[in-house]
Amino acid sequence: MWQKIMLWSVCLLTLPISGMLNAAEKQTAFVFAPDESFDQYLVRAEEYLGKNKRWLNPANKFRELDAVMPFELLPDPEFCAGRANIGVLLSHGLSDSPFSMRDPAIALQSACYHVRVILLPGHGTKAEDLLNVSRDDWRATFRNAAAEFSKQVDVLYVGGFSTGGALATEYAWQHADQVAGAVLFSPVFKVNSSIDWLAPWLALVKDWLDNDPSDDFAKYASIPLPAIAEVYELSAEVRDLVLDNPKRLPVFIALSEDDQTVDSSVTEEVFKEGMIGSKSQMVLYSKDQMSANTDRIKVYNTNWPKDRILGLSHMAVHGNPENTYYGESGVYRVCGWYVSDEDLYQSCRTDQANWFGEKSDALLEKSPHAARVSWNPHFNALMQEIVFFIRANAGSNG
Repeated sequence: MWQKIMLWSVCLLTLPISGMLNAAEKQTAFVFAPDESFDQYLVRAEEYLGKNKRWLNPANKFRELDAVMPFELLPDPEFCAGRANIGVLLSHGLSDSPFSMRDPAIALQSACYHVRVILLPGHGTKAEDLLNVSRDDWRATFRNAAAEFSKQVDVLYVGGFSTGGALATEYAWQHADQVAGAVLFSPVFKVNSSIDWLAPWLALVKDWLDNDPSDDFAKYASIPLPAIAEVYELSAEVRDLVLDNPKRLPVFIALSEDDQTVDSSVTEEVFKEGMIGSKSQMVLYSKDQMSANTDRIKVYNTNWPKDRILGLSHMAVHGNPENTYYGESGVYRVCGWYVSDEDLYQSCRTDQANWFGEKSDALLEKSPHAARVSWNPHFNALMQEIVFFIRANAGSNG
């Protein structure tokens, strides 16, 4: 995608300013309303999605709607009796849906936490709905959902994946006296590209670099440039907020050093220089580094030939291998790297001895049609660490 951005950026030098405005009309985004209950939000979401979603398979509407709906998971009242009322608010990332948060949400519910997962405006319906959604729409949904949830629980944690991780970080930094901590999966504090700064400029003259139909009912196949530009701006704003205002608020980050979507080196910088609390922790997965533990950072080597995995992808860190859709034996393989080559695409989808990882020359040497890994073989161990982190910090942000 970023190679295409470089080519199209040349157009900016030849187009007049009058031709640089997006002609699409502003649509009202589906936002969690101020003072709205979560039950009311769910009712409105189901109605909105039912009217606006583009169905991959109309005969499978129930499953597709269930995947993109925001949801709530309550702790078991008998097993969890006497436990503190701890809530965790989670958000998915750009182009994704609440389905991407289902695995960690279920794990947290099993540990007796009350979990809510929101739907970011522009998501869950069709990629075109991202054309006119702003980062402030995303912020409003996260902010209003957190404010409402805080009234229902004794202790609130916020968290999310990728763009959702940036939103959670920003909220935590702005409401440090109201949240106990943050749990972040592959948060975006900078897009993994040296030319990401071109996105806001290119978005003025072009809506799409590509617009491929999706065969995945849980996420969009393509992202419009205006939405990419919003993520660029959001990540820069949150990065500056944290680095300019270091806090001891407990933060748990899990990410892959091999992530091709977000710049993991910037995430490490933000963690080390801005998230300075002694209780903050980072779990870093790396195909090149040896496993090691330091004061606040644990490194796990992800060269796993027995699992035919070389490195974890952006979306894999928080994925359960037992997920029936994205998991190790799931029905969907992520093969979007080969969308322009039908033969390679089908080989990627069907090869039972395929390799998985984040795209690299080393991975493609293992298989010319390797798939993007969408699960973490160490998912259960990761969630155990997060559960312990939440329990240990529920009453402190020192």
